[in-house]
Amino acid sequence: MSLPSASPHVPLKSTRELVQAYAAQLLEHGEEVRQAAIREAILVEHGISASPNLVNDEVKKFWAKAGPALSARLRRPGIPDAVCQQFDAIWDVALNAAAAGHELERQQLQAHTEAALATAEQAGAQARASAAQLEAQTEELLSLRADKSRMSEQMVASEAERQGLVRERQEVADKVEAQRLQAAHEHQRLQALVDQLQQQLSALRDSAQRDLLALGESHQAELVKTQDFLMLETARVRDEHKARTERLSKELEQQQARNDQLRLLRANASDEAAELRGRLQATDRALAQLEQHNAQLTAQQQALQAALLDSVKAASVGQAKKTAEPGAGDTPDEEG
Repeated sequence: MSLPSASPHVPLKSTRELVQAYAAQLLEHGEEVRQAAIREAILVEHGISASPNLVNDEVKKFWAKAGPALSARLRRPGIPDAVCQQFDAIWDVALNAAAAGHELERQQLQAHTEAALATAEQAGAQARASAAQLEAQTEELLSLRADKSRMSEQMVASEAERQGLVRERQEVADKVEAQRLQAAHEHQRLQALVDQLQQQLSALRDSAQRDLLALGESHQAELVKTQDFLMLETARVRDEHKARTERLSKELEQQQARNDQLRLLRANASDEAAELRGRLQATDRALAQLEQHNAQLTAQQQALQAALLDSVKAASVGQAKKTAEPGAGDTPDEEG
């Protein structure tokens, strides 16, 4: 639904005045005064996005002003029923808008109340934390006071100890001074003793040098004798070693000759052994053949013996038959 444009002759100074003007125009044209329609008209005509809370507040103010005038008009006679019904509908819408506005205000007030309660709780928590911190600081202060008292006592004890140490240091200094004087006397005595010992050491060094020179000369003579003896002994050992080396060389040559002969004999023995192994193998083969031939001859002999026995048996049987036949012919003659 489109709203009529605001009159260009009426100067509009703020958004609230725009809301009042558009609400009056809607009411004059017999349309419902709606928050959405007013905000849309302001946005389209003036490019302003009005706040819903502001529009709702101004609409309630508008109805507060326009309500008595409308009631007066309704009390006049001759007003058509359609106009009264339209007014009742508009009045219901206004009441609903007012109720919605009151509900919104109640919600805002409740939100503010909850925020205030939360802030109060935070403040209480901060107060409790501050109280706990104050209590902790109080305890710390008491502890610091106790530490201060204890440190004061320690300072008094330290002062007494310092004075004792000062006295002890003075005593030690006196002892050190006495020991220093005693050490100086002892140093003088030791210095005299050192001088005496140095003189004795010089005398001993001179005597030792003389003894060393004499000993060196005697050692030099002994060294010359030893060198001569070593040279002679070296020549003798070298000659003996040379003779021994020559003898060993000859023995080595003889041993090598014997080794060559032994290798030759070993080679000949190997050849003879190989030849004997060949002969032995040939003999084994001949023996095997002879054993095989002997087995064949044995088999033939056994066959011949069997045949001979058969022949003998057959001859014996024939002879027995021949012997029995004449006896059988004589029997009838005897009976006659």
